[in-house]
Amino acid sequence: MIGTYPVADIFFSLQGEGHFVGSPMVFVRLAGCSVRECFIRKDCDEAPWKMRERLTKEEIVERVRALHSTGIACITGGEPTDHDILPLICALRDAGMRVHLETSGVRSVAGYPLEWLTVSPKIIGAGPLVQRQGHVLKVVVHPEWGAQAWDYIKGLDACTDFFHRYLQPLTVDDEPVNLQQVIDMVLNRDGIAGHNGGGRWALSTQAHRNWGLK
Repeated sequence: MIGTYPVADIFFSLQGEGHFVGSPMVFVRLAGCSVRECFIRKDCDEAPWKMRERLTKEEIVERVRALHSTGIACITGGEPTDHDILPLICALRDAGMRVHLETSGVRSVAGYPLEWLTVSPKIIGAGPLVQRQGHVLKVVVHPEWGAQAWDYIKGLDACTDFFHRYLQPLTVDDEPVNLQQVIDMVLNRDGIAGHNGGGRWALSTQAHRNWGLK
């Protein structure tokens, strides 16, 4: 339907990842993802792939404000930029919300009126990454990468400009399957695969799962 968005879920919770861990916000999870080459596609949460309803931007704003009348609204997915999200962002801002966006960076969102932009690339290699600037660059580390993970991360370092950078273990069935690998990478960033991180990378986890939250 023209003028509507495929919605998987709208819920109020605490941010469990990245820079705003522990902060309350409303999550607007849009359904569907066109990033077919995603290296964690088979392990991705099921909910973002299932549309529960289609809503207009006005209906989404009404739901968001009913949950948290002023505060942060985080648009996520799936891949939210598969949809024309600029009208939704503007509507949320006009309603007094601070808007965050989480995307894989396959499309540019330059100039969008966002308070916070998190880019988490889901295709190996820097080439497919279009949105190369923002507030947070978050890389989910696949266990099979091993020490070669730094080869990919160095490529992202060389072609991006973000204020904060996080490495995050892959979570399967609510458990981080390679937490120790990522901890070791963050602690030993100056010695793995010739990488010289200079303290640029920190650890992120899906802490909300430990708290029993969405």
